[in-house]
Amino acid sequence: MSMPSNLKPLTDQDVDYDLFHCCGDEDLVFLRCEHCGHIWVECYECSTWYVDLNDLSRQESSFLSDTDARLSCPSCHRAFAHWDHLAHDRYFPNAQQVVEAGLERFLAPHLRKAKEPDGRRD
Repeated sequence: MSMPSNLKPLTDQDVDYDLFHCCGDEDLVFLRCEHCGHIWVECYECSTWYVDLNDLSRQESSFLSDTDARLSCPSCHRAFAHWDHLAHDRYFPNAQQVVEAGLERFLAPHLRKAKEPDGRRD
């Protein structure tokens, strides 16, 4: 399978919203740990983290009220460098990283590779 050629950080337009249900007004983004490469999804409307994309029932809150506090990767537990992580591209993966992690099914339809009529990918 060929990889997506777009290496720009993904935005809230790039997640398949049909797969996620938390607050009813979902605004979703992919996040990626710059240390271990773990990828998960955040709803920035209600501060829900889907920490294991193979088990969407595994959720955590990303809400912080203290600007001195830091969130950490749900996999390696390394603290983020920034309190306002959603303002920094370094926390957003690109489409290629999502595909390489085996998570292509969570990409919005416009980013998934089209299937051939026999079910194979082009």
